[in-house]
Amino acid sequence: NQCNINLQKQWYQRRVRASPIYVQKRIKLRPNKQDKVLYKVNDKPFGFLEGANVTIELSCDKALRIDSTTGEPTLMLFMCPRGLHDVSDEPLASICNEVEQQYNKNAPNNMMWMNRIPKTEFLQMYLKERDHKTDSDECSLSYFFLNPGGNHLSSDQIFIPTNYIIILVTWLCAASVWLLNFICYRKYSNSLHKLLSLIIFIKVINICLSLILWTQYNNNGRVTIQIDVTHMLSSTSFYTALFMLLMLAGEGWCIIWERPRLLKYYTLLAAAFFLMDLCYKYVHSYFQGFAIVFATMMIYIAFKCSSISVATIKKNITASTQFIEIHKLTYKSKKTLKKRLDKKMKLFCFLQGLILGLPCILIVVESVASFLLAYNEWLRRLLLELLAFAVIIYCCILFRLQNFEQYNNVTIATPYHDVTVLRTPARHIVYISGGNVEEKEEEEVNDDQQNESTR
Repeated sequence: NQCNINLQKQWYQRRVRASPIYVQKRIKLRPNKQDKVLYKVNDKPFGFLEGANVTIELSCDKALRIDSTTGEPTLMLFMCPRGLHDVSDEPLASICNEVEQQYNKNAPNNMMWMNRIPKTEFLQMYLKERDHKTDSDECSLSYFFLNPGGNHLSSDQIFIPTNYIIILVTWLCAASVWLLNFICYRKYSNSLHKLLSLIIFIKVINICLSLILWTQYNNNGRVTIQIDVTHMLSSTSFYTALFMLLMLAGEGWCIIWERPRLLKYYTLLAAAFFLMDLCYKYVHSYFQGFAIVFATMMIYIAFKCSSISVATIKKNITASTQFIEIHKLTYKSKKTLKKRLDKKMKLFCFLQGLILGLPCILIVVESVASFLLAYNEWLRRLLLELLAFAVIIYCCILFRLQNFEQYNNVTIATPYHDVTVLRTPARHIVYISGGNVEEKEEEEVNDDQQNESTR
C-alpha cells in the first residue's frame, strides 16, 4: 500500500508539473480559531462564464485529517460570490456553495475538487476546515479555471488580447508618422527628438510583449518567466524615460541650453524610481510608496525647471525689445527675434500644462478604474493605454520637427545716422549729428578712421 501511495503521488506531481494550464502555489495550512477559513485559493474573484470548468488539486506533505463520522477529509472547498468580506461560518454556509470533493483513500495526502459553473458570475474560492483541529501543514495547491472556448482568462479579461492588437496597430501608425517627420526634417533634429524616438520604440516593444503575455495567459493559464520579466522591464523603462524627457525638456535641453546642467541628479532620480517600481512588482507592495515619492519629485522638478525656463525667456524678450527700441533697429527678415522667443514661450506653456495635467488625469483614471471598473479589467487597461498614447502624441505634436530655417535667419537692418561734417581752418573737424555737436582734432579723426577700418 505504501508503494502504491508513493507511485500515485509521483504520478500526480508529474502530471501537474507537465500540464501547461495549472497554476501552482506552495501554501501553508495553519490552525485558525476565529473563522476556520484556511486559505483563499484565487487572489481575486474570477469571472466564470456559463459552462466553465473548475479543477483544484491539493497535495500535502502529511496525510489529510479524516472525519471519523463521514470517513472523508475535513477540508472543504467553497465557491463564494464577489463582494463577500466576512468569511465566518454562517456566511459561508448560507451564501457560498460547497464543491463536492474527490478523495482516494490510497492517496491520503491528495484530494481534488471538480465542478462545472451553471451560470455567469464572479466567484472566490476558499479552503475551510470542518472543525478547529487542523494541524499546520505545507501543501502544493494546483488549479485551473477554464471558460468556454478554451479561454483561461476571466470573463472581464477575455477582450484584452484583442484590445492589444488594436492598440499595437495604432502605435505602429503613430510611430510611422513620427518616423516620416523625422526623415523629412532630420537636419533640424537634436538629442531631444532622439530621446522621444527611443521612448516610442520602447512603448511599441512593450505593447508587443503585452500582446504575447495575454495571449499566453489566454491559451495556457500562465506565462513564461522570460516574457513576464521582459514585459515588466519594458513597462518600467517606458515610464522612467518619459519622466526623464519631461525633466530635460522642462530645463530647456536643446531648446535653450545645449547641455543639461543637472543631468546627474535627473539620472539618480530616474534610477531610484526604476528600482522601486521593480521592487514593488517583484518584492513587496510597500515599495509602491517609494516609487510614488520619486515620481512626484520628478514631476515637481520638471515643473520647477519649466517655470525657470519661462522666466528666462521673458527676461530675454524684455531685454531684446528694449535694446531694439533704444537703438531704433528694424528687421530685414519676416521673422523677428520676439516671434522666435514667443514660439519657445508657447512651447514651455504647453509643456507645463502636460506636466500639471498628467498626474491629475492619472489619479482620476486610477480612481475610476479601482472603484467603477474593478470587474472590467479590459476597460481599465484600455483607459491606461489610451492615456499613455495621448501623452506621447501630445509630446510628438509639441516637439515635432519642422522647417526652422526661417527662425535661424533673423537679420537686422544696418543702422545709419545723418551726419554733417564741417572742416574749420584751425585743423578741427566738427560733427553735427542729431542735434549733438562734437569737435575733434584732425589727428584724432585720422586715428578714429584707422581704428574703424581695422575693426
